Amino acid sequence: MKKLLIIFSVLLASCGGKNDFNVDISNISVNVELERFDMDFNTIKPENIYDSLPKLRKKYGDFFDLYVETIAGLTSAESSTFLSNYEDFYQYCKLNSIFSDIEKKFPKNEDLRLLFEDGFKHFKYYFPNDNLPKIYTLISGFQESVFPTDNIIAFSLEKYFGEDYPSYSQLAIENYKRRRMVKEALPVDYFRTLAALKYPKDEKNEDNLLNEMIYKGRLQFFLKSMLPETPDSLLWGYSDYQYRWAETYESNVWTYLIDRKLLFDTNPLLIRNLTGEGPFTNAFGNQSAPGAASFCGFGIVCSFMQKNPNVTLKELMEITNLNSIYARARYNP
Repeated sequence: MKKLLIIFSVLLASCGGKNDFNVDISNISVNVELERFDMDFNTIKPENIYDSLPKLRKKYGDFFDLYVETIAGLTSAESSTFLSNYEDFYQYCKLNSIFSDIEKKFPKNEDLRLLFEDGFKHFKYYFPNDNLPKIYTLISGFQESVFPTDNIIAFSLEKYFGEDYPSYSQLAIENYKRRRMVKEALPVDYFRTLAALKYPKDEKNEDNLLNEMIYKGRLQFFLKSMLPETPDSLLWGYSDYQYRWAETYESNVWTYLIDRKLLFDTNPLLIRNLTGEGPFTNAFGNQSAPGAASFCGFGIVCSFMQKNPNVTLKELMEITNLNSIYARARYNP
């Protein structure tokens, strides 16, 4: 695919300028349920593990087994290999300073619920009758950042130590991923995960570029609605420069897609290159924002909501025919 030749143009208005994400949540009260499982688990030495297991099971119920068997991969606590697996896990975490660094960066006396409170209030504003998954924080040994189930979203705190944390470069984690590995990204990842769980892509939609753009754009619209005060660069996982690039060249990217008749292309590699995560979008050079077509998808959703003011956020998220959003958006960046 040829590189897009971009001519500098006037900065375009962002979706935030067209859609009012600032709503009155002053009278909404919420209860953020958050369990610091990491604090209970990271102090247990291997020689005391069997004395502590009954207490942990009683306090955390099914989550304890989920953590031990699936997340930490230690096998069942009743297994003959459990103790040796736990010893290996404990030593790995200790040698990599995970225990001590969690205590420094997420001290026990810090109320992590405050990070989520604003988002919880916005969720209750838009979805007053829905419940939110409970939050657990844990240690996974640098595995996945987020572990979701139907009613739980769990976070590996060692994946949120800050983008300059030395172990991340030693683990060869790419720079664009490390931008999201900050404490402030916890509520962003929470609501992004929630949106994907609550509103998966309907299988009736054709797997073409336009539908993928709109689907990802709608997830971002949900995210912006939940966290309107969070910097847009963090919501997108962009650098500040990349976010300015995405705003500035939204029109150019759209023209590129139209001129090359790509909107209904079903090539998975092309779709991934234009909408997926990465250091940049290949088609537009290494200074571009990643997933540049998804930013246009966000613009389509913004235009749809602006031109259809009676549609609620809940109704938007429940639309199954993604192409109908495009048809009613009259998008013209």
